[in-house]
Formats: sequence, structure tokens, C-alpha cells
Amino acid sequence: MTQTVTPEKHTEAKTNSQGGSFWTPWASVKLTVLLLVLIALTVLVGAWCPQESQGGIQKVIEQFGEETALAFSKIGITDIFHSTWFLSLIGFLTINMIACSVQRVFPKVRSLKQVMPYLKSEAIDKLAATRKEVLNIHPETALHRLGERLKRKGYVVKKEGTRLTAEFGKYGRLAPTVTHIGLLTLLLGVTITSWTGFTGFQPIPVGSFMNFESSEHSKLWVGKLPKWSVKAEKSWREDYPSGDVKQWYTDLAVVDANGRVLKRQQISVNNPLSYDNVDIYQSSWGLDRIVLSFNESVRVLNLRPMGKLYAAFLPLDEKTILLFSVRDQSKPLRVFAKADGWQGPKLLTEIPLNGSARLGGVEVGYKKVFAITGLQYKCDPGLPITYVAFAFIIAGVMLAAVPHRQLWADARNLPVGNPQEVSELTVGGHSMKAKQAFAKSLSSIVENLGNPKSCEHKLTVEEKLNV
Repeated sequence: MTQTVTPEKHTEAKTNSQGGSFWTPWASVKLTVLLLVLIALTVLVGAWCPQESQGGIQKVIEQFGEETALAFSKIGITDIFHSTWFLSLIGFLTINMIACSVQRVFPKVRSLKQVMPYLKSEAIDKLAATRKEVLNIHPETALHRLGERLKRKGYVVKKEGTRLTAEFGKYGRLAPTVTHIGLLTLLLGVTITSWTGFTGFQPIPVGSFMNFESSEHSKLWVGKLPKWSVKAEKSWREDYPSGDVKQWYTDLAVVDANGRVLKRQQISVNNPLSYDNVDIYQSSWGLDRIVLSFNESVRVLNLRPMGKLYAAFLPLDEKTILLFSVRDQSKPLRVFAKADGWQGPKLLTEIPLNGSARLGGVEVGYKKVFAITGLQYKCDPGLPITYVAFAFIIAGVMLAAVPHRQLWADARNLPVGNPQEVSELTVGGHSMKAKQAFAKSLSSIVENLGNPKSCEHKLTVEEKLNV
């Protein structure tokens, strides 16, 4: 028995024989799987280890200790998405996707131009799903009724004599091509960002400037850093009634090399400042230092985070320490003393901002507290291309849901020896998806073609011949 070769199978066979020897080694599916596994492992490492571009090296030190953090930084784990390793994986995956597209996917577009040939009953019988009906109507009438039913179901129907072809979901065959275009576009966007974009994180005391000289970018980089800088004019914290943090805010000013303000904006979490293709986000917030006076003598003390509070320490002698604790810029300063032999620090007094209190013979004044705002920034030139890529991928997924179905029919007279017209209709086809559903739909399409207005008893071939 010879197998019927449909136009689609013929095109696929022709496609597999083309593509050129250059692309063949790169078009391996095994290579695709290997590269995706390595990229996934790299992403997991990047998610496990804090990245300097998102929280600075201090975050890495807090999690792993200084020695381990510096070792990770030296081998590139703390900035893994800008490493030569990660860029090489993306480059190899790009070549692999191009090879697969050129050799296996894009040539299949030519199959859309293929014209379905008209098949005889003998060839239709060899298809995956077939149905043969004996009808008491003329063959042309049977074919006409079949064509009308198929059109109502969305098929594109063509007829020639007593033979018919029908096709549904032809453009669903473009799903792999459209999806591959989306993947290649996505890789293009990632490549552009990797080679020309930059990211970074900087904690900026209020009143200070942030520039981009220490930004993180790939080792193979051809981009350009901005000449302008950002000044943190003011920063504060908003709390819930319970005392938990509700939001952080910072007033920023974009300043050029001559000191001219180019833009002002208040940022908060999820509300960044965007200027010159650079997005600046509110990433963290804290208190940096306090200004105190001791009998009119001004002193600046650095603050350390201690849970929800910030504290400064001032040793008085080898056994006694003063602790200054503050929660935010609006709360009073609390003064504690800690000495050897005490079970814990003792609260001495509270001092409101711009107020003072006497401790023995010393007048302690609370002059000012300085906030420090953590700013994360990024420049992503490939982002618009990435949006286009996702549009292609979504379109490809939607096209993939459309089943491609091809159907053939052949009608002929049966010599029954009586005046009544009797015809034999052979219908068959195949579907690339949902094959069982297609077989059931084929039966429903052919059912009652001989008498569509009633559900009369369907005669077998033998019964028709004995009429």
C-alpha cells in the first residue's frame, strides 16, 4: 500500500532537505536544551546571590560576609547578568535560534502557497480520517451541500467537477514562524540592552549628588554614560498608624554639568523618575547621621540601623556608653546609658527635634537628622524591542491554538439500475491537532447530506443497490 503524500508533507520533506550545511551544526535541538538549562542555572544563581546593580556590594556582604562577598564579586557572581559568561550564552542561543529558524521554520512559510490537489476516492481512502456515504442524490448536489456545510464551519472550499478540497486554519501554520520571530526579537532586545545599557545602586545622603561613573554594565560594552547627575533634595518616610513603613519619598533634581536643573520630580516606590532613557527608582531609605550639641559644641554622629530604629554610640569612658536612638525625622531622640554590670541600657531622656535636655552638667541639643535614600537606576535601550517581541510571541501562541485541517471529497454515480439517482461520496482529511475531534466533526459534516431536512434512516450500500 502506498502512502498518500499531502502538499503539507511534501513541503515539510522538501524543507528538511534544505537549509545549507552552515546552519546544520547550530540547528540542533539538543544544543537549544543545553543552552536553556545553562541560562536557567545562571538566572537561579543571580536570584540566589544579591546583585550589586540592585542593592550594592553591602547587600552581598550582609548576606555572605565580607570575605565571601569579595570573592563572589571577583568571579562575577554579584554581577552575573553583565558577565562574559552570560553574554556568551545569550549569543550562542541567538545563533541557535537563527539556525533553527532558517533551516526548519521559515521555509515552511512557502507551504502556504501550495495548492491542494484534487484527489480521487482511492487516494482519499488512505487518509487518516475518512467517511464514505451512499446518497440518493446527484453527485454534484451532494458536493454542493457538503461545500455549503464546510463554508459555514469556516473552511475555504474549492470545487472542480465532482471533486472538492477544503482547508481550515491555514494561517495557523504560521504559529512556529511568528513565535520564532518573537524569540529572535526578544534576543535582539536583550543583546542591545546588554551591550549598551547599564544599571546601578547608590545610597545618597540628602543634599548629595549621584552620578553614573560607577554603574554596572557588561564587560563587552559599547554604550555611553550620561553627563548629568541627580541631587537628592529631600527624603522622608511615611508610616502607618501601627508604626510600620508605608512609603518612602525623595525629591530629586536632574542637574547638568553647569549646575542647571533640567528636571524635578518626587519619586517613591513604583513611581520612578525617567529622563534621557534612564529610570531612577526609590529602592531603600534610612537615616545616615545626627547632629547634636554638647554645651554649644556641635558634634555629628553616624547612625546604624538596628531593626526599625537607628542608633549612634558615644563612649564616655571604658565602662560607660551613651546611646542615641531615633526612628525617623519626626520622632524625638531617645538617650540611653549603658554601663558594665547593668542588665541593659537605661532610658535617660527624650529630646524633640531642635530641643535640648540637661544631663548632669551638660546641655544636650538635638539639632538635625540626615536621611539617606537608596536609588536604583537602569538604562534599558532594548525595552521597546522587548515589547514588540512579546507581541509576536503572544500572536504565535494564539495562532498555535488554531487547528490546521485539510479535507478532500470525491462524489460519483453508482450504477443501481433504476431511475433514482444514487451517488457515493468519499470524504477524508487530516488535522495537525485534535485528530479525534476532527474525525468526529467529519462525521457530523457528512451526516444527513442526502436529506438534510430530516433524519431519515441511512441506507447501507447493499440496501441502496437492492432498491
